[in-house]
Amino acid sequence: MKTTAQDPKRTKSLLQHKGVRLHDIQSFSFMKRFREVPRKSNLKVKDKYGAGILTLHLKQGSQKAFYVRPFQKPSSIIRYLVSQNIPFDNSISRERTAAEIPATTYQRPSLYMFYFFVLFITFMILGYQAIAFGSWWAYILGIISFGLSIYFMHMLMTRFCYLKVDNKSLRIYSVGREIVYPYEKILKVNFDFAREQAFTHVMEILDKDYHYRLYYIGRVSRRTLNDIAETLQSAGVDATCSLNEDKRFYQDKQIFH
Repeated sequence: MKTTAQDPKRTKSLLQHKGVRLHDIQSFSFMKRFREVPRKSNLKVKDKYGAGILTLHLKQGSQKAFYVRPFQKPSSIIRYLVSQNIPFDNSISRERTAAEIPATTYQRPSLYMFYFFVLFITFMILGYQAIAFGSWWAYILGIISFGLSIYFMHMLMTRFCYLKVDNKSLRIYSVGREIVYPYEKILKVNFDFAREQAFTHVMEILDKDYHYRLYYIGRVSRRTLNDIAETLQSAGVDATCSLNEDKRFYQDKQIFH
């Protein structure tokens, strides 16, 4: 594993912002929900769920949990902590137990995807019509419309992935792209609810070079996520499913059976 010159700078900056010194960290957990213990002074605790949860287990016996956002470069943070020989508590080494894994695609229709596609087409047409009109205000409207159409295209490409497993790899598909992760290169996978309710659930992947990626898997049924995690485990991947498949989102009070 190679660290970059930016890894220590990013990590120390984040730890300083959180009020933690590197030598105070005994171990850490990543890609795992954090359940806060209620205290007399604070009975209303708020558990942390979703992507990018980093929990620092401190030598004085306390814990510090927070979200590491994508712009904060989680890969750099985890890579540097590991390079400093700080134990990664919830990273489990697994052996492959399945002789053969049949190719299975996990895909469902998505109304949200159709909605975003309609918005993409609508603003694209509005942009062309506005520019064709010719006046200065129409050009401004056209630029805004094209900008919105690009935004909705980005949503289509990043928020509506579906998955396929086969004997050798995990494959991620979305509009216009395919990403392949051979099982032997995956260190950890976790499924959980997205904190943005509209996008339902996410998949976090950490490879063996500690590159972290987050995928919104809106075209995968939440009821299949436990099955996918078990399949990945049988392929020798440390995979977990943190969400309750009978809930539509984290705060959902109704349970669907």
